[in-house]
Amino acid sequence: MKKGFLKSMALVGVVAIWGLFSSADSQAQIMTGGAKPGKAIWGDYWGMAREIQGEVDTVVFTQSKPTSAGDPYHQYPNYVSNDSRIVSYNTKTRSLKVLTKDFKSAFDPCLYWDCKKLAFAGVHKNGGGCQIWEINIDGSGLRQLTDAPGTSRSPLYYAAGAIEEGKGRVISRDRYFEGDWNHRGDVDKLGFLMLAYSPDGAKDEFGRDHNFDIYRLDPQGGKSMDRICGHLLVGLTMPNVDTVMDKITYNASSNFDPTLTRDGNIMFSSTQGNGTHNNSKGSTCLLVDNWDGSYPRHIYGNEVDEQPNDPKVSAREASDGYVYYIEALDCNSGIGNLARVSWTTPHSKTQSRLNHDGRLYRSPHPMPDGRLMVSSAERQDFGIYYFCADKGTVSELVYDDPEWNDHQPQPVYPRYKPRWINSFTAGAEFGVTTVTYQPFDQVRVEGYPHSWSTTICFDTTLTNLPIGPYPHQRAKEVAHGDIKAVRALNVILPDEPDPKRYLQGAGAHLLGGAKSSTNSGSSFSQRRMFGYQYVEDDGSVVSSHPGDEAYCWQILDDNGMSVQTQLSWAYVRPYGGRICTGCHWGSYDKKGYLNLHTKALYNWWFSDLSHYDSPFMWANLRVDKNGKYAGVKHGEDVVVPADVYYGGASGTTSAAVEGLNIDKLRTVDFRRDIQPIIDAKCASCHNSSQSPNLSGSTDLVSVDGIAAFSKSYNSLLAPQRGRDTNIGGKYVNPSAAINSLLVWRLYEEELSQFAPRANPMPVAGRVMHNKILTPEERYLFVEWVDMGAQWDNIQGPDPYPGYRGNK
Repeated sequence: MKKGFLKSMALVGVVAIWGLFSSADSQAQIMTGGAKPGKAIWGDYWGMAREIQGEVDTVVFTQSKPTSAGDPYHQYPNYVSNDSRIVSYNTKTRSLKVLTKDFKSAFDPCLYWDCKKLAFAGVHKNGGGCQIWEINIDGSGLRQLTDAPGTSRSPLYYAAGAIEEGKGRVISRDRYFEGDWNHRGDVDKLGFLMLAYSPDGAKDEFGRDHNFDIYRLDPQGGKSMDRICGHLLVGLTMPNVDTVMDKITYNASSNFDPTLTRDGNIMFSSTQGNGTHNNSKGSTCLLVDNWDGSYPRHIYGNEVDEQPNDPKVSAREASDGYVYYIEALDCNSGIGNLARVSWTTPHSKTQSRLNHDGRLYRSPHPMPDGRLMVSSAERQDFGIYYFCADKGTVSELVYDDPEWNDHQPQPVYPRYKPRWINSFTAGAEFGVTTVTYQPFDQVRVEGYPHSWSTTICFDTTLTNLPIGPYPHQRAKEVAHGDIKAVRALNVILPDEPDPKRYLQGAGAHLLGGAKSSTNSGSSFSQRRMFGYQYVEDDGSVVSSHPGDEAYCWQILDDNGMSVQTQLSWAYVRPYGGRICTGCHWGSYDKKGYLNLHTKALYNWWFSDLSHYDSPFMWANLRVDKNGKYAGVKHGEDVVVPADVYYGGASGTTSAAVEGLNIDKLRTVDFRRDIQPIIDAKCASCHNSSQSPNLSGSTDLVSVDGIAAFSKSYNSLLAPQRGRDTNIGGKYVNPSAAINSLLVWRLYEEELSQFAPRANPMPVAGRVMHNKILTPEERYLFVEWVDMGAQWDNIQGPDPYPGYRGNK
């Protein structure tokens, strides 16, 4: 039974447990219909039915007024054009009809499966912000679908059984991988919309306006999903339109441009801006996820050999097995070159740029018959064309109005009706639910939205990364037994009502450049930590932590210092799990699955005295008097082995290890935590005559008219002449304490091979540092540097003495 369980666990991360439904009856239930009764092909799920496409004589698309830059989506996707409209064009009669006359702006059209109606984003003449609307293809029957404060964009019809009428079964079992499947009841077959939404006033991790994520919307209204769940949905309720929408992705920057893939998943563009990733520029890559948000994974564009400098936007999968997308000119644009990469093998070897004509492209739309409709322009005037891959340029013109930019084509043709698409999860009361919605990530149980989730890593030492001084590289060679713990970091999104508290670029003179702010002189965003989790001697780790929270991992050596930092944000849905194979670029050929029988996985599931408790073993959950989730209960004799470092005075701890719950979130703040130590124990010696100058703690130094940091912070984060600031400066390498001269001096040893400069260890300071600082204080410096060397991780009013904002 144990062996069978471990085999099933691999399926969670690889094939979303498809093997549980391998019988003929179950498969027929899951995939019904097609061109002929009983025939089921994956193309059913996105309308890519080549054999029934037929002739295309109508195209629905967006028209936008030209701008000075020639790009109606400047600052894409954040900019909303004020003068866009959706039109329908008949190629035979050459007649054009405006469908959105009552709107100040309308864009992002998406046709329904029968092409009789469409959803779109728009700002109505009556006001109300940018919302999602639905209209018949002839312009009648306008219906508002969202009423949310903020910006809603890119609607995408998602079926999940919506097209066919009738009932569907909900089945469950008591334990995650054990017991019999039971019929729990019948539900109506319903569908919904996916969309990108940025709440009003939302900012990304670096303080830029808008923070889009993918949401799912119940377009039927009347809380139809509540009726399925049997519980209250926790989402954004919109009483004016009698419906609710809920968030399914969690990114510290933005997720946008959702589209449907042939296997029923949602593909989208994702901005990964974490720290010094891609030389502090970040990337906009392609991710794919289940419709419930339970299985996010990287597709293309985030790794060093996948053109991370070229943002990937407007991606669409085609019937030829390729994903077509736009390589945008920069991170603020929605136009650029036309490119593609294999969907089945998304690798740089299968990637190619298709156009060689110097034209600009946007919004490709692959068609079932193999043709590709695009929007293209030589300079500013975008028109709609078919694209000729053989010639590398546009061919037949569909429509071009010189007074408008024509883009976002939606050709009208018959499509298959989508069928059931299923998912699974575990729930506190009903076990695993399949067939329709999986409700348990959306119900108010055990303290949602921070309910339990699990990350499994088969081998933290498995890697294909080179050894190097950059934070995204390994600091040194590691093997089984060398990695003692992992640290889980959580992003803090800017929420500062005082504009003086968050000014972009305030640390441009330090290591962060343009990505710095009054909160940080480094290129890392504000962050905090969930805590630490023990790693087994075979390199494996299982960690339970809050769901629906953006997080990243650091692997730690026996000094508790980060050997490597994950420079992209991940998330896990409540009651969900995420499996990784190590710390690496790309898939690393799935080598992690060779190490399936890991100690951490075994202990997590089977051992009552393990360091981890399964989030599905409900008897071990700790709840408060109101029944709210409050952590995991452990046996009194569960301790961390004595050789594991967790920052205690002796380098060990005998306290029982508990789950990394939301109440344990903490941060290390220079103003609050580091500056007092410097004032009390360092500044008397390190002044204007002894580098670094750590004096004058209560005075904020004005640089370029901005008084943002103390003199000691400026000294420690000063760059070093001739040194790449993405590595670090004279004394501090943000996110890599193990490579920082400051930490080498405090610990009186060279901790890695990457010396910040020659002769880093002056003899005079060794005994002094060891006597003056306690082990806890020294390790606080380590945590501060590893978390990104932030000046201010504490949001709200600033109590720092001498703070006065701009001078």
